[in-house]
Amino acid sequence: MSDIQKLREIYKLKDIYRFNSVGNRKESTAEHTWSALVLADFFLEQYPELDKIHVFELILFHDLVEIEVGDSPLIPDEHREEILQKETDAAKIISRKLPEKFGNKYLKLFEEFQESKTPEAKFAKAVDSFDAELHELDYKDDWKGWTEEFLRKSKEKYFKDFPEILHAFEETTKHARDNGYFNQRG
Repeated sequence: MSDIQKLREIYKLKDIYRFNSVGNRKESTAEHTWSALVLADFFLEQYPELDKIHVFELILFHDLVEIEVGDSPLIPDEHREEILQKETDAAKIISRKLPEKFGNKYLKLFEEFQESKTPEAKFAKAVDSFDAELHELDYKDDWKGWTEEFLRKSKEKYFKDFPEILHAFEETTKHARDNGYFNQRG
């Protein structure tokens, strides 16, 4: 029962809210994880060489750090290095709170996702990055302060190895451009 109780730490992800909207509230990190898993499943049909279960594990655990540090939304002119260090420190804290084998597995998955050196980690990072953009098409007001240049600079690099995701990114970016999502005044 001790290990089961320790797993409850992960349930806290349901109570962490992100910058992104859902109706008239903010999206929980658990909801983002779910939608990223669905999106991964959709795109994985195009990449049969990838280990589907491994991709799912990477996505499932990638944002557990938000339990300790909260959401780290992509914001223009923000220094990401400091955020990445806080997230790395948080991953170590969380891994110690989980059952030992599970905590070790989580830490390895977190590091693999952050380093993005394996094909599965690159794919998981691409899906994670695209999920927020796709989600936010329903919430135009959340785009205030964003430019197309910033979006491309921040996200396009993740899609270069995945033409289908890149194509979807281009389509959603065109939709955002054509419908006045960019360059809104706050």
